[in-house]
Amino acid sequence: MTKQELIKRVASTPGLAPLNKKAVGVLVDAVFTEIASYFVETRVPRRASGPRFTYPGFGTFTKKKRVARGGRNPQTGQPIVIPETVTVAFQPGQELKAHLNREPPRRRRVGG
Repeated sequence: MTKQELIKRVASTPGLAPLNKKAVGVLVDAVFTEIASYFVETRVPRRASGPRFTYPGFGTFTKKKRVARGGRNPQTGQPIVIPETVTVAFQPGQELKAHLNREPPRRRRVGG
């Protein structure tokens, strides 16, 4: 799905008043900019899990640090050092997994 397809789908969501595609585009940009800024500004702790953004039912994005490691150049076979990088990992939520596997949604427990 492209950004334009997402905007078009959100703008035509049933049950909402007709929305201006430009306004939806600004909103989508703002949401993704804020999420990106959050991950850029927060640090990855050494031992605990890193910063995370959770959207209930959809999944969790977690900032992770990959340590430097050795590798090989596939063309020459020479050993190389792959530098440390920071990335974002995604763990899908139970509702998304059920939807992907065409299973009925699970009910959440209320109370104890």
